[in-house]
Formats: sequence, C-alpha cells, structure tokens
Amino acid sequence: MPRPAIAVVGLGPRGISVVERLAAALEPGTDLTLHLIDDAAHGAGRVWDTTQTRTLCMNTLSAAVTLFTEPGASVTAPVLEGPILHEWIQHLRGEDISPAHAALLAAHPPRPEVAEAFAAEIAETRPESHPSRALYGAYLRWVFDVALARLPESVTVVAHHARAVAVRAAGDADEIELSDGTVLTADATVLALGWQVPGPTPAESAAADSAGTWIRPDNPVEQQIHLIPESGPVLVRGLGMGFFDIMALLTLDRGGVFHPDPTARSGLRYEASGREPHLIVTSHRGYPYLPKSDYGGLPPKVKGPRLRQVLRELAAAERIDYGTQVFPAVIADAFEAYYRTLARVRPAAVDLPAEEFAALLTGDLEGDEALVAQHTREPFSLRALLEPLADVHGTRAEVTEVIAQRMSTDIHEAALGTESPVKAALWSINAARKPTAVLGAQDRYTLESRRGLFATMSALGQMVGSGPPLFRSRQLLALVDAGLVTFLGAHPSVRAEDDGFVASSPTTAGAEVRSRVLVDAWMHSPDIRRPADPLALSLLESGRARPFEVSTSDGQRFPTGSPEIDPETRLLVGADGGVDKRVSLIGIPTWGQMADTTISPMPGTDPLMLQETDRAALTALRIATGR
Repeated sequence: MPRPAIAVVGLGPRGISVVERLAAALEPGTDLTLHLIDDAAHGAGRVWDTTQTRTLCMNTLSAAVTLFTEPGASVTAPVLEGPILHEWIQHLRGEDISPAHAALLAAHPPRPEVAEAFAAEIAETRPESHPSRALYGAYLRWVFDVALARLPESVTVVAHHARAVAVRAAGDADEIELSDGTVLTADATVLALGWQVPGPTPAESAAADSAGTWIRPDNPVEQQIHLIPESGPVLVRGLGMGFFDIMALLTLDRGGVFHPDPTARSGLRYEASGREPHLIVTSHRGYPYLPKSDYGGLPPKVKGPRLRQVLRELAAAERIDYGTQVFPAVIADAFEAYYRTLARVRPAAVDLPAEEFAALLTGDLEGDEALVAQHTREPFSLRALLEPLADVHGTRAEVTEVIAQRMSTDIHEAALGTESPVKAALWSINAARKPTAVLGAQDRYTLESRRGLFATMSALGQMVGSGPPLFRSRQLLALVDAGLVTFLGAHPSVRAEDDGFVASSPTTAGAEVRSRVLVDAWMHSPDIRRPADPLALSLLESGRARPFEVSTSDGQRFPTGSPEIDPETRLLVGADGGVDKRVSLIGIPTWGQMADTTISPMPGTDPLMLQETDRAALTALRIATGR
C-alpha cells in the first residue's frame, strides 16, 4: 500500500501554521510523506523574506502578532503555546518571558545568527514598535523550524523549492506539477497561496504596452523599484501602505536621511541624497491613509455597545441589510466614543453628561453629526473623512498645501493617543471592521448593502486602521516640505500614451501631468475571474474551482473574485457544486466568501487564521490517512 502523502503549497505564515497544526494532530508512528512547495523562502515567503531591506516595516505592533494557538482557542488539534513576536524578541535579548513559552524556546533555540543579524533592532524594539518585515520573517522561520521538529519521526518531509503550476487528478490522488518539471503525488493538498496577482485589466494592458515605465500593482519587494529614475516627475497611484513603502524605498534606501527638527511641522527635516524623483501622488480619495495613534503601548479596547447588541441579535440571521441593520450601530458607537473622550479631556467643550448624550444618538449620520455640533464646541464630521477633498479645489501647489496642513493636524491627533476625541471615534470604526465583516461573510449581507455602506465603512476603517505608523506620516510631510512630493487630487484619470502617462484630477481642475513613469502602489485582491497563475488555471479548466457568488435582496447572483470553498473543511467547491475530494484552499484568495483573510493572528483574539489552518490541516490528515 502506497505511503499517504500531503502537499502544502505556499510556506508563508499560513503554510507554516498548517505544518504546525499537522504536527500537533499527528500520532506518533503515523506513516506520512509531507511535501512542502514554494519557490520563495520556506518559512517566510516573499512578503516576510529575511533578506529584504530593513527599511520596510510591519504594519502591526511587536506585541500584537503571534503564530501560536492559545488555551481556549477554537481549534481541534492540541494547542501549542508559544511566544508572541515580542516575547521571542525579548528572549533574544536575554529577558525573562512566560515560563511555558521560555520552555519551548529552550527546547527549540532560535538560530544563533538571528540575534547577531538583527542585534540593533532587537535591542530597541518595544511592544508598540513596528518591527522590520525581515525580523518578523526570522520569527516565522523559527516557528517553521519548531513545527518541523515536532513532526513524528515517521513523517518524511520533502522540500520543493519550485512553484506548483498544475494539479491533475490521478485516480484517488492528485499529481502536482512543479515549475522545475517535478511531478509528485499527493492524497491531499492544502493551498496556502497568499497574494495571487490576477491577469491585467484592459487599462493595465495599455499601460504595459506604453513606451513608458509602468510599475504594476504588487508587493513592494516584488515591484521593480530600481526602474524608477533618480530624478524627474513620477506618477504614483495609491496612498495606502504600498505608497508609504515605495516612498521609503525611494528615499531612505537611496541615501536620504530624516533628521529630528522640532521647528518643522512634521517634526522632521529631510536631507536629500540627490537620487530622489519628484512623486506626484493621487488616489480615489486623493488623501493619505491616516497615521496610527501613538498609544505608548497596545491600542485601547473599544466598547461599541450598540454594535455588540446588533451582533448578538443578528447572529442567526440568514440575510442582513448592512445599511439599515448594522450601519446605525457603528455610527452611533463612533460618535459616543468621540463625545466621551472629549468630555474626559476637555469637559468645558461639552454641555451634557456623556450618558445623556449617548441616549440621544440614533445612528443617522447627518443627525448624529448635528447632535455633536449642538452639544459640543468642537464639531466632528465623519462625512468629511469619507470624501476628504470634496471641498478642495485649486492648483497642484494649493491642493498640496491644504493636504499638508491637514496632515499636520492628523499627526497631532495621532500623537495625542488616547487623549484624542477624533482618534477615539475613528478607532471605534476600525474596531467594527472585523466583527461586521464576520457577520456578513458567506453572502449574509445583501449585495446592495455590501456594495454600498458596508464597502464605504470598510474603506474608511481601512484608511484608519491600516494606515501607516506615525513616523511614516511624519516622513511624508517632511518630503512635501522638501518639495519632493506633491498631490494631484482625488478621482484621477490616467491614460497611457506613446511616450508615457498622463494624469489629471477634478480636484486640480483637470490640469494634466505627464511622466514617463507610472507606479501603481497597491496590491490587487486575487481574482479567479481573470486568473494569471497557471495553478489557478489548471483548477478552473478541470472544473475543480468556481467563483463564489453573492446575491441581491431579490435573489440575483453575481460572481466574486474568490474561489468558492466549503467553510467547514476549506475544500474547494467545483463547477458542478460538489466539494472537492482532496484540495483545500485557505487565506487571502477566499476574501469574497470568508472574513478577516488578510489579518495576522493577534494574541488573545482566537484568530480566524489559526482556526482555518487547523481545519485545513485536519481535513488533509483525514483524507490522506483516514484518521
């Protein structure tokens, strides 16, 4: 009888966790071959490659990420307690940590070269620091080493440093073809693919055909940043984390230096290296993502009393209209958070006790904004954040100065931490992102409300919660003041011409800006409707995958960019609606069906990511071994 075999495709955080969950579930003596497949670094993947520039940092805090399950977690395989990232860093610098976590580190010491390679960063990292992505990759690599070491000796591990390009049924098993020509057989396969770049849109095909240089959307370490010239105008689309990464790569990694300067409105002065282009930046909103607050530690817990009640009331509902059933609670909670913080830090600015004001809130956006204006001396508008440049018009220089002035205010509010009423309201909205996404997963929100207010509020929450570390916003403002960054405005129009690219925005009266270079500073969501990856194509062509569909209130159905999966097992759903017998898919590509697919596991939250890796691992084990 052939030895059973499981394949794990993709060895970033999710693939690592699948291996750890298999190690936790396997009984001693179990005969198994485990194929580990990735053409990127095993145990880190591309995003967290340990060899990348230390300039790129995590958008998560050192004390807010783990890859270990915790007691009470919603997993089936036994929990393996292990250090969060910050504890692991503390151990590397010789500090005491939890005895249980210290014991795991004693049993599986980190590679000795890690402490030396990251010595400076390890020495200065605090719980609220944003570690480099390379250092997080070293942590992931250690977790991977632990998982491999905990596999039973009866398991044979075969590492394949190649890309999976096809999966074909071969009787009761699958043949997986790799980019190096290897063909292996697996009884069960877990696809932990991460970010899959879809095929180009028509506009992107035109950009690629232009004589100019187009930097296509992707992970910044995968983009061809070296093609961006060291002078002259460069168009950039996107003002989220991808932009801040590229901004850092084009300044700090080209020899520029940011000096502390208390006289500057950013608190920094930029000393140019002479190798920087002039960035002309635009996006849908035209305004940079907001800086994360400096709380001096982990962010505060959000109460959100109305949303908690709504989540309880709608827990068993089959269909939900976000706009009428959920949105009012999110809005009212945000305004209550604003008012309570304002009453605490500047009591003379309010005229009602917080409890009385909270009782007046209805969840109507305009009505609740009017209540704030009526009962405070510091009105606050969420609508202004939804369209931050709606009232801004002028030349590019004038628009840039308006944005810079507002950025200075954003930086001030972020520096206030828990003392900022504005940030309290925005943090409340950000905190609502995950529970409301989970509530509406699996097509529970009507498509109309999903495309409407849910998308609007999710985007606002992302602008707040997925914004850059405060120091990156300071750096951007310093670059504006150094004349190296200007803003084009909102709702841009960009076209490719023979000699490059032309962009304009109604914010700046349609005045055209030309550049030979266009940088798209974001990452596309994976989209099975226009696949470019040969593995995805093979699954579609064989009928083993299909798009997940969402529905309107009257029953019309529309495909999303996500492959459909069975939520209990994470097995693919085929073109005929049947559940695949052997292939599971987890993580980011399932964004259209599942919730919280891109967020790293946070300690103390029973992370959905670790729940899904546990399910996928046990599904693969059951299929391959019958256990």
